Amino acid sequence: MKKRLIIIIALAFLNVMSAQTVVDIEFTKDKVVVLNGTKLGPNTSFDEVKEILGTPVVYKSYRSGKTNYHYEELGMSFHTVDDKLLFIGLNFNWDGDETFPKTLYTGTFKFGDVTIDNTSDNSFIDKIEMVTIMSVMPGLYMSNPKVESTPVIIGFKDNLVTQIGFEFH
Repeated sequence: MKKRLIIIIALAFLNVMSAQTVVDIEFTKDKVVVLNGTKLGPNTSFDEVKEILGTPVVYKSYRSGKTNYHYEELGMSFHTVDDKLLFIGLNFNWDGDETFPKTLYTGTFKFGDVTIDNTSDNSFIDKIEMVTIMSVMPGLYMSNPKVESTPVIIGFKDNLVTQIGFEFH
């Protein structure tokens, strides 16, 4: 009996540890955000995200039901309303924005065929074909939220990508 319990605990620990270390995110040509093979959208329960990534830190809770979470070790931020996904953000180079953890995103990220990492500059925007991304002010680019069901927000500082985020409507 003790051996079974030890094996179950060890497997649960390994599952949590592996879920927190391997992150693969893609914004597909169909304009869908995919996290480790799971499609994310406005009806995605945050419990589904926790099954993939483990338990995050609550960064800020609001009386309205909105909660901002940080996966500090992964450089990721999530916002939810009543446990439904509202936003996912990746921190490639921290620029002082407290809504993101200070640690860098540790996983892989692709816009279709374009791979982004913390050395990417704003020239990658010209390579993205599935969505039109425009400059709204120096260092801030985004897709049109009136047109896109999953708007993209991209920040830059000193010509390096700082954060990439997706809103779910």
